[in-house]
Amino acid sequence: MSLLRILCFAGCTGALLAQTPVLLNGWTVEDYAGTPGGSWTVAANGSSVSQSVNGVPTVFIGDSLVSYRRFEGRVTVTSGSDDDFFGFVLGFRPGDATNPNAEYLLIDWKRSTQFYNHGGISCTPGSTAQAGLALSRVVGVPTMDELWGHVDLNTAPCSTAMDFVAEVQRGATLGASGWARNQTYTFRIDYTPNRVAVYVDAVLQIDVQGAFPEGRLGFYNFSQAGVTYSAFTSDCIASWSSYGAGFPGTAGVPSLLPDRLPQLGSVVGLQMSNASPSAQIGALVFGVLRQNLPTGYGGSLLVQVISSEALSLPVSPGVGLRNLPIPLDPAFCGLLLHVQGAHFDVGASSGLAFTRGLTLALGN
Repeated sequence: MSLLRILCFAGCTGALLAQTPVLLNGWTVEDYAGTPGGSWTVAANGSSVSQSVNGVPTVFIGDSLVSYRRFEGRVTVTSGSDDDFFGFVLGFRPGDATNPNAEYLLIDWKRSTQFYNHGGISCTPGSTAQAGLALSRVVGVPTMDELWGHVDLNTAPCSTAMDFVAEVQRGATLGASGWARNQTYTFRIDYTPNRVAVYVDAVLQIDVQGAFPEGRLGFYNFSQAGVTYSAFTSDCIASWSSYGAGFPGTAGVPSLLPDRLPQLGSVVGLQMSNASPSAQIGALVFGVLRQNLPTGYGGSLLVQVISSEALSLPVSPGVGLRNLPIPLDPAFCGLLLHVQGAHFDVGASSGLAFTRGLTLALGN
């Protein structure tokens, strides 16, 4: 039995099959401070939801954590006369609308540029919302004025230096262009721990690399009624990321990297560098869960080990290679495989050098 078949027994789940329809019946509403709150009506079959109130920022939150996923669906503004925001939140957790420690991403699209001072509980002095599509980072509990203008107004008593919205990137072709009423837009959002990509009608608008939190996907409206979100699907997306800390040998911390994305049906080469000046024997460990367990050899074991194997590390080219065939099988879609390497090295303080952990998200 292949390594991945063994690991699949521990980590595969039918809930992560490719192109899964997103059913909205179990989603919940969370409104920001103020009135009126949002009114979200889900279709009987769970395939669409409409928000009908022109009011405070409101979020319709998914029912599970998401990461390494692709979401695709349609958005239409079908009624109302306003020209404000609709969009999405990513990495959102229940309670974040009032959580001073919140940190998540906001994708929103404004139809026209407008200055507004929300007054009331927003003691901040107002701000200008620019027409167009943008990705922003939300921290703490910003006021409506800060959400409106993607700004940090830091005005006591309702906003501190840790309550703000920081714009990250605007759309490539829609960054200064508003949405149109009665036009249906197809959104695709790729969300991984190190990349967010947003497509509108198959055009890449936003592409940002960084460190992004695990959380939930949500639909977002601010002062905009008559918005319908429909026919969303979720798909696994091939990605990889490194985590944790390695431990150095003679030439520093050895690396462990894939030579390509871990797509279903491909063969991924796991390349482990040699931090020693001489040929060495190393090892790779595999599992479906992370950990951080001190070993007594300086480095930590970053994988809950299900399988392990030896790996030869020559001096030239200085890299050990383990080819990992990934089955073209939807059962593996969304499997998170965690790998770590180590090798003997007399230059390491305890004789072993450790790589960082590597997470492979198997997908399309």
